[in-house]
Amino acid sequence: MFCPSCGEELPEGTKFCKNCGKEISNIQTSNAVQTQGAENDHKIAIIAGYILAILIPLIGLIIGIYLYTRKDSENAQKHAKYIILVAAIVWFISFMLMMN
Repeated sequence: MFCPSCGEELPEGTKFCKNCGKEISNIQTSNAVQTQGAENDHKIAIIAGYILAILIPLIGLIIGIYLYTRKDSENAQKHAKYIILVAAIVWFISFMLMMN
């Protein structure tokens, strides 16, 4: 369960968010739908992140940072680390090739 205001993960049955203080009232069903939809959005961002990390490393790096800040998806955070690594390696190789 996540706070609809700040996205903080909350234990089941929580009445108030421990992060922002917003009252949590009967959002469990709508929260599950929102989380499921967020996962689908992250899949598109993950795919775009890998592609852009190779083609345009700066944009791939930005997408990687965006995915790393998503608290609602461990999968997005895991892929974000790889996307950032790929973007950094491609960027380094491109600079090395420019120096030759």
